[in-house]
Amino acid sequence: MISKIKLVNTLFLLTFPFYGLGTYVTFKTNFSAGVILSVLPSILILLVYGLDLLYRGKVTPMVNRVYAVGMLFITSLVISMWVAYGKNFPGLNPLNTTSLSVMFLVPFNAAVVVQVYNRANEDFDFSWLLLKSLSFFILLNLVGYAGGLRNLVHGFEGRINLPFMRGIYDASHVMSVINLMLIFYLRDFVRKPFRFIVLGALFMVNMAVMMNINSRLSFMIFVVLISLFLFKFMKVIRGLYTISLFTMPLMMSFALLIYQILSLPFFVAILQRVDKEDVTTFNGRTYIWNSMADWAMYDRTGWLFGLGYRGQYELRMLDFLAVLWGEEHSFNFHLHSSFLEITMDQGVVGLVLFYLCVWYGFSYYRKHYVAGSLEGPLFAGIVYLMFIWQIDIFCYGIDLGNPIFFSMLSLAAIDPRFITRRQRALNGEFLN
Repeated sequence: MISKIKLVNTLFLLTFPFYGLGTYVTFKTNFSAGVILSVLPSILILLVYGLDLLYRGKVTPMVNRVYAVGMLFITSLVISMWVAYGKNFPGLNPLNTTSLSVMFLVPFNAAVVVQVYNRANEDFDFSWLLLKSLSFFILLNLVGYAGGLRNLVHGFEGRINLPFMRGIYDASHVMSVINLMLIFYLRDFVRKPFRFIVLGALFMVNMAVMMNINSRLSFMIFVVLISLFLFKFMKVIRGLYTISLFTMPLMMSFALLIYQILSLPFFVAILQRVDKEDVTTFNGRTYIWNSMADWAMYDRTGWLFGLGYRGQYELRMLDFLAVLWGEEHSFNFHLHSSFLEITMDQGVVGLVLFYLCVWYGFSYYRKHYVAGSLEGPLFAGIVYLMFIWQIDIFCYGIDLGNPIFFSMLSLAAIDPRFITRRQRALNGEFLN
């Protein structure tokens, strides 16, 4: 008989590789079919759980307010899609709006189910399980790239354009999360030399690809965070969550200083393209962010509940970009910031809900990190997402950072009373 626990854990392991395959199908053949393929393992996890509930004939709620707030945010995201459809947003129809709604709702709930099934499993290591799923996702991309496949959405000539991503910079973000988690596992060479060598090789491959992708914002944040973790400053630093809330204004205020730092020989050798105008405007992002600032100061149309998906198109806020890029319309342009996209599409209500989700994840995993438990590596991953969501679209909606974040949040969404397995340290010893 197949163990339900092993089945759902295996399906979760396939979550991110399938997300990559589905992304490719989405833009290669059929949008809605690709979207559903992206979350197929998560759908199967929920199907297993549903059949299990029917067999048992009862439901025991095991979630807490973190789950409630997370679902409120996701519901707000789904509503924003249907609002945009109701306003005849270009390209939206009942089929793809429904498939996107499923895509948003399923991963978080499936990850919560994984936590429910493993609540008494002494061998369960969610951090390691998530790391393996993301690593297999990267391996799939590297194999596809070696086989001649290229990114269908966004890429640059002369740089590695991994195929199963929504854009070239997504790879840099995923690899940053993986490498930040890997530093917790790169130990015990004497006892586990093979694992150390394999993980070390993965770390170095990721670094090489990240440098080739040449995402300055991602690499800059990665370097700062990995330094803080390696030198143990992260255990004593205070106010990190509050600082992260001002990532965008701080970067814009210190743009010239950032340019001076990136002009140092070390960074020039790594990043190659260090043009003053390009760096100080963050590759033109500040023009978009300033447009959003003007809206916040002088307009504020739809500020409370948002204007629906890509609400900026309703206001024609980015028409100037369409002119610059020679496009007829601006509906395909986003705000290059999950923070701003949520604000425009879901309003202040959606933004506050996501702020709460980030706080819940940050505070939950920080405790585990300080305690030295198995879940500690997830703190490094969630801190990276906490900063990057301010200055990149990676954590919004269909983008990969969204299911990564909510997968991480799933462990915090379970009521501790129902988690009966003992807490373990990274070396496998029990802490309680």
